[in-house]
Amino acid sequence: MGMTPQVAKHWRPIILILLIVGGLWTWILLAKFQPQLGLDLQGGISVVLTPDDPSGVDPGALEQAVNIIRNRVDALGVAEPDISRQGENILVQIPGIEDQARALELIGTTAKLRFRPVLESLPPADPEAEEVEGPVCGDTDTYPEDEPDEEVILCLKEPTAPPEVWPRLRLGPAALEGQDVSGATAALDPGGLSGWFVSLDLSREGARKFGDITGELACNQTAPPTDQLAIVLDRVIESAPQMGEGVQCNVGITGGEAQITGNFTEADAKDLALVLRYGALPVELKPSATTTVSPTLGKESLRSGLLAGLIGVIVVYLYVLFFYRRLGAVIWVGIGVHAAFTLSVVILLGQAAGFALSLAGIAGLIVSLGIAADSFIVYFERIKDEVVAGRTARAAVDRAWASARRTIIAADLVTALAAVVLYLLAVGSVRGFALMLGLATALDVFVSFWFMHPLVWLVANTDLLGKAGTLGFRASDAATAPAGGRA
Repeated sequence: MGMTPQVAKHWRPIILILLIVGGLWTWILLAKFQPQLGLDLQGGISVVLTPDDPSGVDPGALEQAVNIIRNRVDALGVAEPDISRQGENILVQIPGIEDQARALELIGTTAKLRFRPVLESLPPADPEAEEVEGPVCGDTDTYPEDEPDEEVILCLKEPTAPPEVWPRLRLGPAALEGQDVSGATAALDPGGLSGWFVSLDLSREGARKFGDITGELACNQTAPPTDQLAIVLDRVIESAPQMGEGVQCNVGITGGEAQITGNFTEADAKDLALVLRYGALPVELKPSATTTVSPTLGKESLRSGLLAGLIGVIVVYLYVLFFYRRLGAVIWVGIGVHAAFTLSVVILLGQAAGFALSLAGIAGLIVSLGIAADSFIVYFERIKDEVVAGRTARAAVDRAWASARRTIIAADLVTALAAVVLYLLAVGSVRGFALMLGLATALDVFVSFWFMHPLVWLVANTDLLGKAGTLGFRASDAATAPAGGRA
């Protein structure tokens, strides 16, 4: 015998749900996708960046700094970093980063780039002298502000020497700045002479300025060091190349390209290109609090979270088995489908949007088990009420669903609204909890309507629901039901 239209109607959504969940997990297993883990589950670094002068910081500048830092961190290939503004501070959380010192330097580098003509060469400063003109290179507190329209004395970096013996150069006003740079890439000299360098692409206005200043300096080739152009990054001279013999006086270097050389290693050149590519931070930031989570501690947190989830599943399963006897198996199946659906969405969100699962997110998933079980419990309790009132199991299922679905929608709506408010107002890991709670609640509505009700209806058409003990009735409750029941 074939299925009746009514039975087929209730099988279709169940099969559809199973196909969707099966398809998602087939995709995940074939592609070998894994969930992205947050800072507290795989280790990483968390740093609070504070402006040097919080009282004079423009809120718009802080928002711009957040965007620039996010671009820099994204360029490192980090999955789901959490970069947010907290009052006058910026919180940066980077999970799974191996070279934490490098990451700290990249996110905090101001990257103020300026090209200045060299006016005079000065010897290293004597820190013991009573009066010293210009900075003492071994003491960064003595470095002057790099005002673009004024002359300044700065230290020339020599990577192979300690800062105390770095030479100093008197520099003229800036000829062009970082905003005149449209792109930056690290490259290796094919001839092996200059090693790694940073190649700059200049904007149209930047190319004109660069041509003017290099053409002017080319006229001073007989009077070093005034034929040098200093490349200044964050109040330190990275290099000060001389004008080559091929640079013509009053013509300069045209073409809109420039190079920064300075005995760079590959990592140094790539890091410098990265910070220049995304622009300078509009405010100077310093780390005021740094927290490091080791991978070992992250694994321990993950193990604890999974153990808590397993305990939660066992408790829920025992609870429904105790109260609903054999019908508890229906709840087990429903919770299993809900969990499989939710986990697949979490894994795919990690691949598509970089979403990282945190310990708080695992807590949200554990709570979602209770939400899924609660929907079944509400439905079954309504069925019990209808059966005790004297209706047959088949009639009780449809009447109970009419009232249970309103309760389920109302409860899930309240939970979803709470999750949305929590997500919008909270920061950090609390948002992960809110996101998981909201996602699980939305899927609960889907599973309840497309899987739970059809499955229970099909079970009601067997002898399983016809037995009072199946629903956890007491004998006295079942005995009060009118003989024969009502349709």
